[in-house]
Amino acid sequence: MRGKTVSVCTLGCRVNQYESDAIAEELECLGATVVPFGEKCDLVIVNTCSVTAESDRKSRQMVRRIKKINPDAKIIVTGCSLQIFPDEIRKIPGVSALVGNGAKNSVSEVAIKLLEDDGYAVDNIGDIEKAAYDGLKITHARRARAYVKIEDGCENKCAYCIIPKARGKIRSKAEEEVISEVEKLSGSCPEMILTGIETASYGKDRGEKDALASLLEKVDKISGVERLTVGSLDPNVLTDSFLETVKGLPSFLPHLHLSIQSGSSTVLSRMRRKYNAQKAIERILKTKETIPGITLSADIIVGFPGETEEEFLETVAFCEKAEFMHLHIFPYSKRMGTEAESMPNQVSEDIKHERARRLAEVGAKIKSKLLDEYIETYRNGGDEVLFEQQANGVNIGHSKHYIEVRVTAESDLSNKVVPVTLTHHDGEICYGKI
Repeated sequence: MRGKTVSVCTLGCRVNQYESDAIAEELECLGATVVPFGEKCDLVIVNTCSVTAESDRKSRQMVRRIKKINPDAKIIVTGCSLQIFPDEIRKIPGVSALVGNGAKNSVSEVAIKLLEDDGYAVDNIGDIEKAAYDGLKITHARRARAYVKIEDGCENKCAYCIIPKARGKIRSKAEEEVISEVEKLSGSCPEMILTGIETASYGKDRGEKDALASLLEKVDKISGVERLTVGSLDPNVLTDSFLETVKGLPSFLPHLHLSIQSGSSTVLSRMRRKYNAQKAIERILKTKETIPGITLSADIIVGFPGETEEEFLETVAFCEKAEFMHLHIFPYSKRMGTEAESMPNQVSEDIKHERARRLAEVGAKIKSKLLDEYIETYRNGGDEVLFEQQANGVNIGHSKHYIEVRVTAESDLSNKVVPVTLTHHDGEICYGKI
């Protein structure tokens, strides 16, 4: 592998990014040089996404693009789009190896064989329902914050989602392996984000109760972990015991991202979510009561099949009551192979996008109000920002409440947690001084 160059193209979620980083690290340990995607190299790995039909299209487009920018490179395709629609990717000329999600830990081994043998080829999709945990890990962070995968798979079977077909059943990483991984990372990175396909399900495959809270307690105690948070959560996780646990952890950040999807109980029922709007708002208000000052963000789908104007307005009212700092709004997109694809009363594209626009306007007003309050709280200092990059003398990072903050400073503050005095905001970003 010495002298061989490899690049990794990642599409999609944090879990995919983590897995790509782990594969890249394995290849570096084997002697390959990992170069940025787009540069000339001997081999390209494409880690595909299938969360929407557009994600599938972009994944296939990216594979085709490689032959234009890297005509002599060998290509390995892996990831969710491949797992669900292998035949579509098999049709693309120039692909040397197909490695399904259940065999992702073999990608680096496949890469070695491809680079050593011009005639070598692989087509290993496999049955994802029989897959074990992949065992991938990282030992050094490539960014200011490290994503640590603790779980794979999802068994929720929401009506709109195809990801369970791509990721299979819940498989949790052993607690001692998570601890060991974080211990190695803590020397190079101040912030840890524990993530998974369905992070809230950590430990359920082993029959463990409160496993996620227990894991967070142990990670909090690791030397060097300055900031700790967790990936997207179902509101059912926000039990009294979970909130009391994380409230007492010195490194736990006062911000959570919630997978809400709708503020209408009837829409949530059609989505096959495991809670209703009343339970979700109760848990949100209890979270804010237990951890004063916490900020929340949420995913919301508008225009789900059958969504009426009344149901949409229920979601608007829900968001206004919850006061989310960030709203990630998605117009519903038909997904082949899901229950929702064939549901009656599909909402027109015009109405979906019009509702997304209206909800975004509501979200912007809420965020501006919350940022006004946030500025007043930290106008005299005390906010702590993890800076991630510097561009043209401006350091860019995120506060402990996951609000983007920018300050002008001569020195590059990347990968440092620095106290900042906030001065103003533009409705989206806060500005301040050291």
